[in-house]
This record gives sequence, structure tokens and C-alpha cells, in this order.
Amino acid sequence: MSSYKLVALDMDGTLLDDNLKISARNKEKILRLVKEGIHVVLATARTFKAASYYAKELGLDIPIITYNGSLIKEVITGKVIYSKQIINSAAKEILTIGEKLNVYTKVYINDVLYVEGEAEEAVSFSQKHRISYKVIGKLSENINDDPYMIVFKDHKEKINKAIEYLNNSISLPISFTLSTLNSLEVMDKGVSKATALECLTNELGIDRNEVIAIGNSLNDYEMISWAGLGVAMKNSDKQLLDKWDIISQYDNNKDGISHVLDKYCLY
Repeated sequence: MSSYKLVALDMDGTLLDDNLKISARNKEKILRLVKEGIHVVLATARTFKAASYYAKELGLDIPIITYNGSLIKEVITGKVIYSKQIINSAAKEILTIGEKLNVYTKVYINDVLYVEGEAEEAVSFSQKHRISYKVIGKLSENINDDPYMIVFKDHKEKINKAIEYLNNSISLPISFTLSTLNSLEVMDKGVSKATALECLTNELGIDRNEVIAIGNSLNDYEMISWAGLGVAMKNSDKQLLDKWDIISQYDNNKDGISHVLDKYCLY
């Protein structure tokens, strides 16, 4: 019998292989845990629509954590457990910074991706993640709702400059993290996968020491730090591997998830 009651899994680079598939072995292991009463939660920067596709494939009826912790929503009922969005005035200020630096910017509002102009990146991303996108022109002028997340994706030098600007804008009520050195993700203040996971476990009456969290990117660092057992995937970004000691034996293309769960969950 396992002492763990909940497993939180990042998706891209963790649960999913490089072809964005869940392996048969990983799926079998997850379904076995669910059958034994262990909660399995997806915790991702993806939109709810993109994440729920995989949750439905697994047959999970638990809420999933999306937009890096900005939204927790039940797959079956659509019930919102937790929701924090960037207030519009702050969003416009962030978008103005992006425009000043000429950084490629994506805005996420209610499962729709908003971009300034047509770009191959938007087309391929929307197809890959099964979401729609809208071209609306200058974002700082035309975004009038509260986004769940704003993403700057560009050369590392531009991203570092954007971080510098955001750090100097101390009045902005935001949090931000890196998924890669080229991708900066901005959310409302206090939002992270860790804070969302804490909210969900409180809802379920589960202690943090009863949680396993597994991820592969810097945006997973707080989550694996918060959990009773945090594991970084073998294929994790170097910046995460440099910070973390417990590393999976196998990567995301070799059933890394199932091997970790075989080791720590006795089912």
C-alpha cells in the first residue's frame, strides 16, 4: 500500500513523449493508481481545453491545473475550483513592454490564443495544442478582458530583457516563470503550479507529504519543491537538473513516469 494519495504530473516533456502521446505503459500505470484510489492530477501551462483532451483519454474525473496554476477546473462537470486572472490594466502594461521590446507575444483568454499578427508559430501551436487562435492587431490596445496567462517567446536575450523590465515594474501584481530560456510565462500575482496544487489538496483533504509531483521544466520547480516527493525527469532542462537531486531513471520517451510510480507507489 502506498503512503501517497495524489500524483501531480506535468504534461509536455513529462507525461507526454516527444510526439505528444501518452505511452501505453504510462497509461496503464496511471489507471491502476486511480483504480486503487490515488488521485492523478495534470498540472500544466496548457489551456484547459488542451489539457482536458488528455485527461479524458486517461478517464480522469478530477479537476486539472492549467495555465501554470491560474485555473483549476473539473473535466466532467466544468466546475471551476480556483481561478485567478491578470487584471486588464496590468495585462496592458505587460503587453506594452512586449511591444517595446518587439517580443513575440501570446495572450490566453478562456481557451483562445490571441496574437498580434499571422505567424507560423501561432498556426503550428494552435494545431499542436488543439486550440483556436485569433489575430487582433496591437495587443495592448485590443485585449480588453483579463487573461489567464501572457507568454513572451523569443531569443534568450530578449526574454532576459523582458524579465528585467518586469522586475523593475514592482507595482505590477504578477508572477512569472520560465518554461524554457526562450519562453517567459506571466500570471496573476501568487499564481504557480505549487499554489494551485496546495489549493486542490486542501479541497481534497490531502497533506502535502502525501503528494508526488513530477516535472521537467523550471515552471515545475516550485511544485516539485512543495510536494512531499518531487521528481525531476531525466530529460529536464539543465536549469532544473542543477537545482534538483531526485531525478527519474528514464526520460519521457522511455516511460519515465511509470518507472517513478513503480518505485514509489506500491501498486
